[in-house]
Amino acid sequence: MSQLSPLVITGVGIATAIGQGKANFIEALLAGKTAFGYLQRPGREAAPPFIGAEIATLATAALQPEHNRMLRSASLSTQLALLVALEAWQDAQLDRAQVHPERIGVVVGGSNVQQREQVQTWQRHAANPQFVSPSYGLALWDSDLVGGLSQALQIRGEGHSVGAASASGAMAIIQAARQIQSGRTDVCLAVGALFDLSSWECQGLRNLGAMGSTRFQDQPEAACRPFDRESDGFIYGEGCGVIVLERAEHAQRRGAQVVGRLLGWGSGLDGNRQANPNQAGEMQAMGTALQMAGLRADQINYVNTHGTSSPLGDKTEVAALKAVGLAHAPLNATKSLTGHTLTAAGVIETIATILQMQAGHLHPTHNLVDPIDPDLPWIRQSAVAATVDYALSNSFGFGGINTTLVLGRDAQC
Repeated sequence: MSQLSPLVITGVGIATAIGQGKANFIEALLAGKTAFGYLQRPGREAAPPFIGAEIATLATAALQPEHNRMLRSASLSTQLALLVALEAWQDAQLDRAQVHPERIGVVVGGSNVQQREQVQTWQRHAANPQFVSPSYGLALWDSDLVGGLSQALQIRGEGHSVGAASASGAMAIIQAARQIQSGRTDVCLAVGALFDLSSWECQGLRNLGAMGSTRFQDQPEAACRPFDRESDGFIYGEGCGVIVLERAEHAQRRGAQVVGRLLGWGSGLDGNRQANPNQAGEMQAMGTALQMAGLRADQINYVNTHGTSSPLGDKTEVAALKAVGLAHAPLNATKSLTGHTLTAAGVIETIATILQMQAGHLHPTHNLVDPIDPDLPWIRQSAVAATVDYALSNSFGFGGINTTLVLGRDAQC
């Protein structure tokens, strides 16, 4: 990484069930706020109901009339991507910057992200398919999110989507970084898209043994418990995150405020189509990221874990962290508060990491009562003060996709 242009984060946008907007989000994180209940959005009906965390309302007050027109025909995933991208755009002062549109790119993390909308369309028009809206011909593509953001923000550089299951958000950041480092763009938005599950996907993931919770069916608030001995699978959460990434000298030249640094990354496969994790693959991703960042494991001050609440997944991640020398670093799990936002998780947890670094505090891990490894320095029921110069964030996906990001505090830029 030292031979390449340093990369910095100059803007963030966020929406989750516990808070929309970066100020509300970090306040909710540090307070240990949650919003777990039974999934009620149309298209997710089931008996018994699935447990998860849904966004109650979308904050649209800041939208311009042309954006509101677009929202009326857009899927929920596209709507949320637009709202969150607008926050990141303004946070990075791109609304006032003189950056040529052809030098701005976008990478959307996520594939098949609009399943609930598709199921509703099939149900609504099963008897009369000729009445399907023409907009469905656009919304069924993952590229609809790319096109919507390009139109709303007049982005004319390189753009595409990338699918990597639960590592999609982190992969979007990696691909955005590579886009900039290659010289194709000066600024790139990395988007962790809302993965809009229907009841069919929920049931499939439940049958796979990945999604909980049968153990806490009558206690939704107790169901999501990463690294706790009573966990029985991940709990879904709605969310979307966007970061603005650019070269440090480009940000300095246009007077942008830096909120964090991307120091390195690791990504690799572990040769496995299945959902089960692989310790060697996770270790490889972490080791590669540290090497790229030019850091030793003992220099990492904090780890934002993948931490899904999957018993096998959490156990494997703990073993990998210890094996690469990170047993000393404070640990927490953002998913314990937001739920598992799937394709958005990598970006949301990057944002959670840099906001915690800025705040000088690390958020609690909800429901971590009886840790699977009590000797590790968990952040448990309350936020703690911490000075974090270097942090590591993990995202692992089905199909043996392992990613790690190394982030640096903005004060060192």
